[in-house]
Amino acid sequence: MLDLEVILEYIIKFGAKYAKSFELQDVEFDNKIRNYCKENLCGHYGTNWMCPPGVGEIEDLKKEVMKFKKGIIYQTIHPVKNIRDRKETDVIRDRHNNFTRELTENLREKYSNLEFFPMGAGPCELCTTCGYLKGEKCIYPQKSISSAEAYGINLGSLLKSCGLEFNYSDDTLAYVGVLLIK
Repeated sequence: MLDLEVILEYIIKFGAKYAKSFELQDVEFDNKIRNYCKENLCGHYGTNWMCPPGVGEIEDLKKEVMKFKKGIIYQTIHPVKNIRDRKETDVIRDRHNNFTRELTENLREKYSNLEFFPMGAGPCELCTTCGYLKGEKCIYPQKSISSAEAYGINLGSLLKSCGLEFNYSDDTLAYVGVLLIK
């Protein structure tokens, strides 16, 4: 049996600022979100299995997401010295993604009868050079995570439907994660 309230409490105790459940029909998939990836402002488009185009076509990804029963959206908040310093914000993003990996691993151990599918922030950077560039399979399929945006998920719309806001300021940086459950 899926007790979402217990899982939400666990995510907060684990270190998230907030966690809220949502219904999968509330997820808005939008090709415009994926087009931001194509602009390649981060420099990771076409460089790894977890970013477009390697992660797959949006319609296939939507089908994958809709196989799950419930979703949880959560946010981690981090102090930042200079929000315009890309190196610093990348380190914080990686900290958020490590949080997501550890959280997912702990939930998988705690609830072995459930399947969890995490989505983090930005690109996967587990490997110095991803096998995608060499035509090889991912060597960390249980640890690699994609972002909700790579799946075409409109996080702004999802946050709003959950009654939440994206919070940040000059001295704090917030990252959002999604956890699908079945």
